[in-house]
Formats: sequence, structure tokens, C-alpha cells
Amino acid sequence: MINTIFFGSSVYSLIILKKLRKLSNFTLTAIVTKPNQPVGRHQTITANPVAQYATNHQILLLQPTSFTSSFIKQLQTLQPHLILVVAYGPPFFTSKMLSIPKYKIVNIHPSPLPQYRGATPGPWQIINGEKQSAVTFFQIDPHPDHGPIIRQIPFAISSTATADSFYHHAFQLAAEKLNSTLSKYINNPNKLLQQNHSQKTYFPRLNKTKAQINWSWPPQKIERFVRALIPWPVTWTYVQNQAGQKLKMKIFSARLKNKQFIPLSVQIESKTKTDWSQIKNHYQIIKK
Repeated sequence: MINTIFFGSSVYSLIILKKLRKLSNFTLTAIVTKPNQPVGRHQTITANPVAQYATNHQILLLQPTSFTSSFIKQLQTLQPHLILVVAYGPPFFTSKMLSIPKYKIVNIHPSPLPQYRGATPGPWQIINGEKQSAVTFFQIDPHPDHGPIIRQIPFAISSTATADSFYHHAFQLAAEKLNSTLSKYINNPNKLLQQNHSQKTYFPRLNKTKAQINWSWPPQKIERFVRALIPWPVTWTYVQNQAGQKLKMKIFSARLKNKQFIPLSVQIESKTKTDWSQIKNHYQIIKK
């Protein structure tokens, strides 16, 4: 039996975590995730989906704020053969941590590494109009998304993909191949492919500020940008109402018509979500 510790913090991590628990040759010893965080308007302290899953299934749960010496000692005490990481995020693993498991630390990354390293590979592949991607199993080394590749599984990016559907597809594909990939790796852990670092690409993390539409882009790229930022942080732009007031407007969906960008589902600040067609005569998009 392969004694395994799982690191993850996202709803997408659960896709792999649930599959891992079904593998007969792997024993899940502990789950590591982020500390509970304030969420929503009332800043209610809330456990993320991975923490909730661990609690519901009575699995040992660790939620370190950083990789302290005491946390590393705790990992050593658990004597993992393998650590599997899916959408955990920083802090990055130290050299000492990398040496703890016999079969090292394996990460599952939704891009064809070395392309699209970084925290938001899904949205950027959509924004850039990529038609093909891959989900990559690789062995973590001291540098982010840098280690040798265990396996890459290619897939097509749908022309209607959002970040949410992209990640679900990528990690579901990884889950389907999890047993065969990890079993083959365990049998021959030295059969790895070094990344060609000269071909690396990296795009910055997205946030609410960077979600503002750049109207100098072609309409096709703006439409992809809208899809790429669903479910978060959601694209936005400024509009002006009939009184001349400047307001923010989120755009949740859009389409192209005669090569023109047409908003569909929108939300003016302080108002409810509605169809652009219902309010477009009352607002003007500011394209500056």
C-alpha cells in the first residue's frame, strides 16, 4: 500500500481527491489544505471544500498557515510514500519537504508544461485562443511548475469553455487516468521527461482589477476574456447612465454577432443581474 498525503484547496481538488480514495493500492493518511478564511459580505469564517470533505469523512486534516519546522516534523511522522498536490497554491515546498516521501511530491497541473506555468493556466489558455491543452503530472522540484514530467494527457479546449468548465474537464481527465499514471510511476519513478525550460511561458495571476475589459482588443479576444473569468473574478467595464453617472458593470456572458462583441448577462453595480438587451437603451459602455 502506498501511504499518501493529499494537498489541495480548490473545489477542483476534490475531483482528484475523491478518485484517490477509491484506489485500492493507495491509502490516504492525511489531507493538507489552507486555513479557514472569512468569506462573503459578512466575512464568515468558512472551511474550503477540501477541508469540509476531510471533516465529513473523518480524515486527518492539517491546515498550516506556513510550512514551519513543526509542520514538517509532523509530515515526517506520518511517513508518506507519496504526496499528491492538486490546486494547493503557495507556500512552495522546501527542499527538506521534497525529500520526505519515497516517491517524492507529484503535482497535477492543467496545462502542457512548460507552457502556462503559474496559478491561472486555465483562463489564460482561453484568453489566448488556444485550441489544445493537456493536463500534466509532474514531480515537484524547488522551482514552481519546473520539475520533470511524469505524464501529459492532451485534450481539446471547447470554443465555449469557461475557466470553470476547463478545469472540470482537465481534472476529470486526470482522475480517469490517476490509477494508471500513479501506478506506472510508482513502478518506475525514474522514468521522467525533463521540461524544455526554453519553451516556458508564464502569465500573471488574475484578480478583480485585472478583470477590466481592454476595449483595444479584438472582439474575439474580449469574448474569450469574458468566458475565461467565469466563475471568478468576472470581467467588468464602465458604463454611463442617462444622468451622466459613471458605473461599473460586470459581464457574465457575451457573444459575437457580425464580428461585434455583444454583452448578454450583465450586472450594474448595486443592481441585480439582468440581460443587456433589457437595459442597453439606458446605459452607454465607456470604451476608453
